[in-house]
Parts: sequence; structure tokens; C-alpha cells
Amino acid sequence: MRRGNESTMNKLTRHTHIAENIVFVDGISGSGKSVLFPILGSFRNVEKIRIEHIYEYLSILHSLNKINTDAAISLMRLYADLAIFNQMISREVNLRINDDSGLLNNPKPLEYIARLFYKDGEEVMKRIKQKSPILNIMTHQILPNIDLAFRSFGERLKVVVMVRHPLYMINHWLSYIERYGSDPREFTLWLECNGKPIPWFAQGWEEQYLGLRPIDKVILSIEWLIRKSQDAYKELSITQREQVIFIPFEKIVTDPWPYINELERFLGTDVTAATAKALKRQKVPRANLSAGKGHKQYGWKNENRVNDDLADYNRRKSFVDSNASRTSVDLLNDLCREYEENYELAAQSPWCFLI
Repeated sequence: MRRGNESTMNKLTRHTHIAENIVFVDGISGSGKSVLFPILGSFRNVEKIRIEHIYEYLSILHSLNKINTDAAISLMRLYADLAIFNQMISREVNLRINDDSGLLNNPKPLEYIARLFYKDGEEVMKRIKQKSPILNIMTHQILPNIDLAFRSFGERLKVVVMVRHPLYMINHWLSYIERYGSDPREFTLWLECNGKPIPWFAQGWEEQYLGLRPIDKVILSIEWLIRKSQDAYKELSITQREQVIFIPFEKIVTDPWPYINELERFLGTDVTAATAKALKRQKVPRANLSAGKGHKQYGWKNENRVNDDLADYNRRKSFVDSNASRTSVDLLNDLCREYEENYELAAQSPWCFLI
């Protein structure tokens, strides 16, 4: 027997919410998000970072028409509310010492230890209303599919996008690219092309992706993500664009305070005594771009730290020129020039030596 108005009856909804303020710390992998989120976490009322892939997964699935809009929005809202509720009682706190999202690698660790002893239930709701916490979520290249997040959270959402000179993301990606579709510990959504798995961002150029060498896959993947991010940003309304801010890695690590002040205004909050400690821990400000911290799993070694930005730039450029196809090199050169112009890097080291 056919039920009346099935589409309306089966529509999922969540019209109430707990998470009043949400910030996504986004950026292409290798852009330096791990420098930024502990700094943000030191701000007044900004929570410790949470790395949860569900927001990316839902956004990608929605863009691929693999999930209904009402279901995707309901789940986005539900997971955000669960996250802030659990955060306020330190449920699911990451105790791993070496993780970026671990308790000891983030500001205000004692506060999260104290929360273990707070009452549950309605008392949590009272504290959320009193404190107005800002849910702090790290995402990976969600900007190309950001429409769903805005449809889910509206004016409650702020997006802080870390951007970086494309040349400096190559090594990070090259250490990882062959894991897509082959490593069970790789948690990106995969598509299938001719019976072979490929990452979701190879959609539209699947067969080309399969035929490329690793370094060419890297360059074209970065280019695809940059272009899709630009397209998605342009499609936002004027109001939504005001809810997105771009932070260039090269500038915040060398001269952080103009950007910290901008982030204070953007998020409607202030720095605290923990901010200076967070900056120091991230080696900010630094005299050289490569004088910071890195991740061993992406090929970082202590000897990667250099005190000569020009030599480092030339080394990276020479590696790409010697190993990538001419087409990929030209593509990367265009991306680099565009980035340098957009973020006015021509007058900064190491690019000032190249004029």
C-alpha cells in the first residue's frame, strides 16, 4: 500500500542546535594547518581542535549525489552538536602524546582534565550557554565542497583557510600520493575507475590520474583542489564570503600578529596568556620558512630545517624541474606565480631574490 506524501514523511531534519559557534580550520593537505590550530585553540572560548573526517565525508558524498541533502544536513548538524557536548565534559579527549590533536599538544590542557569531573546532562547545557564555546574542527580540503556546511550551519559557521605556496606542498604530497587506493590506513574517500581505486579529487580526470607518474599526480591534484576551491568560493554569497578568511602560511609564521589580530575580529574573541605559549611552541615567529616543526610520517627530518630560504626554494624547484613532466612544471609555475601575486610575496624572502 502506498503511503501518503512519502517524501515529506521521510525527510530528515534537525532544526534545533547546541553548537552556536563553529570554526573549520581548513586547507589543502600540507598547507600548514597544524601550525594554526593550536594558536586558535589558545583564544578565549575557542575549544581544543577536533580532527573529525565526517564533515569532509558528508560534503564529498553530497557533491557526488551519493546522499540526500536533508540527510547530509541533519548529520552535519547532529555531529557538531555531539562534538561540542562531548567536548564540554572531556568525553573522547585524545590522550596520545604525539598527536597534533592530543591533549598535551594543545593549549589549556588543565581545563580539559577538570572537565572530566563536571556533571553531565542539563548542567552541560548550562555551561555551554554561559561560556558560548567555539567548536574548533580541522578539516582537509573541504572548501571545494563547502556549500553543504553553509547550508547546515548558516551564520554559525566560520571557515579559516590556510594557504601555502604550491611549491612547498609538493614534498608532503609526494610522500603520500601512492597510499591513495592501496593503504588500508588511508582514510580518504576513494572512487573506482576501470576497477582501480582513486581519490575523490580525481573525479573528472580519472583515467588521466591513473596514467601519471607520482609527482605529476601530485601537481595535478594540487591544481585541481586549488581551482575547485576558487570556484566554490566565488559561488558563495557576499555574506558567506565574509565568513571565510584566508591565512597565508608564509606570512603568519614570519609576522603573526597582524593575522592574529584579524582572527580575533573574525571570530569575535581575544587572545589569552596561552597564545604566546602556543606561538612559541609552533616556533612562530620564525626567521626562516623551514625553521618550524614537521611530521615524520610525511618525510620530515630535522635536517629539513634550513636557515637559507633561497637555497631551500632553489632545491625544491630543481627537484620538480628534474622529475616532473614539462606540462606539470608549467602548470606548477602558473600556480606559483598566481599565489605570489595574490598574497604579495614578491617582496618577501626568498622570492625577493628572484626578481
